[in-house]
Amino acid sequence: MAIPVIDFSKLEGKERAETLARIANGCQEWGFFQLVNHGIPVDLLEHVKKVCSECYRLRAEGFKASKPVQLLNKLVEEEGDAADAKRLDNVDWEDVFLLQDDNEWPANPPEFRETMKEYREELRKLAEKVMEVMDENLGFEKGSIRNSFSGNGE
Repeated sequence: MAIPVIDFSKLEGKERAETLARIANGCQEWGFFQLVNHGIPVDLLEHVKKVCSECYRLRAEGFKASKPVQLLNKLVEEEGDAADAKRLDNVDWEDVFLLQDDNEWPANPPEFRETMKEYREELRKLAEKVMEVMDENLGFEKGSIRNSFSGNGE
């Protein structure tokens, strides 16, 4: 058995009823489904992957160069190689690793913020379409599910 894969573009054609039924089945039997041909531009998806990979690479480089990691590496080196290294007991990890406020947009790569804002907007539009399909499948008035999330349709 495979996760239901649904061609979202077929909602606009002769196969609308069948596609609605496949979405309903995916929700009822699986609790989720994969959408293809959903309308998010492929070049945007590729750019999102690129900037995210670069962001994680830069973050990993910064993490490896951070003072806590350097201190931990020094401590491990002083303990010897893996064959005779002592177990690191009683390490106060709160003093070793720093928490960061991850709610800020990373400065690098420079295009990360704008790319992710564009992607977020495309995802919002797709989510609204999916909610409208769910409204239709459930026999609700258009916008019912969306309004239940925000109370005002936003």
